Amino acid sequence: MVRKCIIAMLLVLTAAGCASYHKELDTNPPYSGHHFRYYDLEITWRSERQGDGVLRLAGTVNNLRSDYLWDMELTARLVDRDEKVFVRQTYDDFPTYLAPGKPEPFQMEFRLPPGTQPERIRFSYYYWPVEAPPRFRGEVGDIPVFGSFEAPP
Repeated sequence: MVRKCIIAMLLVLTAAGCASYHKELDTNPPYSGHHFRYYDLEITWRSERQGDGVLRLAGTVNNLRSDYLWDMELTARLVDRDEKVFVRQTYDDFPTYLAPGKPEPFQMEFRLPPGTQPERIRFSYYYWPVEAPPRFRGEVGDIPVFGSFEAPP
């Protein structure tokens, strides 16, 4: 009997482990093309060093959900070797509603303080899922969706 209970618990734990979404993040070297993919979003970007201590990120955000995304915001923080954030930029100039399957471009420019070198980029994003535009303010059940990940610059 104890053996059957242990086997049943192992099966339940195994099934629960398989039910989670898989985050896909590339392992490309710094300053090459990068991508992040989760169940809701796919973010692709490329970073370039420009003159006078400027780092430019340019890419796209693709809505993978069947719902629209409302009020999307993407934030990137540059982190040094000591895990300290030394510059941060937020991009919120997306259309009010991101349609399913339609990539939307973004671009960020960071002015790097003298003598700093980004080791990693910490991305975070949030949005509200809505079935279809227009969304009416005050709807019951508004729960924003948050996500974050780290990647090479």
